[in-house]
Amino acid sequence: MKNFLMGVGIVWASVVSALSLGDFQAVHKARVTAEGPNQVHLELPSAEWDSGLRLKPETPLDLSRAKWLAVDVENLSSTRQARLTLHVSADGTGGDSGDHATAIFKKNRSVNTGIGLNPGEKGTMKLLLTHPTVYGAPENARGPYVIDTAHVTLIELKMQWPFEDEFEGLGDLRLSNLRLEGEPEKDRFVPPEKYVPFVDMYGQFAHADWKFKIHEDKELAEDLARERTRLKPAPETWDRFGGWAKGPTLKATGHFRAEKVDGKWWLVTPEGHLFFSTGIDVTRIMTDVTDGNRHPDWYQGEFPSDGKMAFTVWNLEKKFGKKDFAADYYDLVLKRFDAWGMNTIGNWSAPELTQMGRKPYVITVFELNRSVPRLGKEKFYDSLDTNFAEAMKSAVRDQFASDAALRKAARDPMCIGFFIDNELKFPKDAAYYEPYFRTCREAIQENAPNKLYLGCRFVGFRQSGVLWATAAKYCDVITVNSYGNSIANISERIFAQSEVEKPLMVGEFHFGCYDRGMFKPGLAPVCDQTERARSFTRFVEGALQHPLMVGCHWFQYRDQPLLGRGDGEAYQIGFVDVCDRPYPELFRAARKVGATMYETRARGVW
Repeated sequence: MKNFLMGVGIVWASVVSALSLGDFQAVHKARVTAEGPNQVHLELPSAEWDSGLRLKPETPLDLSRAKWLAVDVENLSSTRQARLTLHVSADGTGGDSGDHATAIFKKNRSVNTGIGLNPGEKGTMKLLLTHPTVYGAPENARGPYVIDTAHVTLIELKMQWPFEDEFEGLGDLRLSNLRLEGEPEKDRFVPPEKYVPFVDMYGQFAHADWKFKIHEDKELAEDLARERTRLKPAPETWDRFGGWAKGPTLKATGHFRAEKVDGKWWLVTPEGHLFFSTGIDVTRIMTDVTDGNRHPDWYQGEFPSDGKMAFTVWNLEKKFGKKDFAADYYDLVLKRFDAWGMNTIGNWSAPELTQMGRKPYVITVFELNRSVPRLGKEKFYDSLDTNFAEAMKSAVRDQFASDAALRKAARDPMCIGFFIDNELKFPKDAAYYEPYFRTCREAIQENAPNKLYLGCRFVGFRQSGVLWATAAKYCDVITVNSYGNSIANISERIFAQSEVEKPLMVGEFHFGCYDRGMFKPGLAPVCDQTERARSFTRFVEGALQHPLMVGCHWFQYRDQPLLGRGDGEAYQIGFVDVCDRPYPELFRAARKVGATMYETRARGVW
């Protein structure tokens, strides 16, 4: 530690030369062996309690004169994927503003990046240092998520979102060449008096430029003409459902089902072909509309009388040259899915899209229905209430009766199955689990007897054995939302307390970054679009490798609004941006994975 701190705050060159992994302390069961002045062997049998390496300097560090903090990482395992995250923290005067776009850096605590690596693979984690002197916005506006990089109080290397069992070899890594790189983009700073307005007429950040930014209306129409000539058909190995046409043929039932084949779980298409579900959530024309009435001065261009900043709709009207573009747009979306190697329309997508009958889909009945008894103010039902079962079944029955899309899905061969609820907060008392899952299953069987019950989308894999066992008893597939750089090491003994085993599906995952004008990269940040594409590939490869996995769905189709959706989330997580421009690095990676995923799953990734 002493060597690291000697030059801090005195001579910048000495800070650069003094960065050393040898100054970090091992945390919670991590074992570290020095292999040189700036190289260590890190062994992680646990992801608990920030297990990894931590540097907590006696005096805050000033990292404000570099663009990146970088470190090289090598996965020494020959059999397992590895994941690691790099965190830089600065104490603030208030609470952590977390996921939301903000310009008030005094309330922000940390930024991070991550990496997923196949066995034997090497890579580099690069963390953008979001300096307030470069990216900061005035207090009366919004801007990128920044921290006080001149007052860094903690640097960590760990596995964020712990969800694996503890075991030797969970992480076996070589870390080297921790370093500061590049010069801050000082010319990016916008003086406060020139900052507002900062949202342009297309919903983009007005004070930055990037390769795929829209500047004129004509570019939108040109995009459409160009893309239509370049879209590829679905991979040749797929059947009409996106299943493995050239793989084994099982019994055809006319509906999707789940089956274990040669030690691995699969979905099976209505025609009997093996199916691994790769999809995109929230695929619709309009996702979130920002209320412009709160700050009309933030926006360039004409301001609508109702204050609803529907940038996506306005951009698509210009792209298609008409207001009634929905049918044409959804036709384009389905062609994109084929071209991108995606065979499933994910949750919360437009009924107009799912009902076209051209692509398999999953669908939600409802989320936390208000007519069903609640467990206090918690995000869960009082499933022990004597009225719960009838109230839940009645609510599901009413929803099917009032929703034409649900009624069609109940008999539609393209419908994989149904969710009820999302990311519930389960109580510790296991007595609530059985009546909840049993009742939900009975409700699905009553209204859609041939469809899969896909559960309620757990928040991560950190659930009790009793909860897994109860869900397995009633769900056909258990869906989990998981944000990390790899899920390959999820325990295959997750159903150890269960009498039955059921397949798993990831309902949400994503990666994002700052390099296309957005204010927050999402729950799994990476350094740029190239790394975003590589991270997508590694995540899906990890899912393909795992015998319990039958699919993984990306959240979400479009970037969230620059100024955030209703709860403030403002993530750069889309396959397309606010101007409907696809991210080429990401969709090319998805196509490559989708074209070979069946052979990959059958033989194993590594």
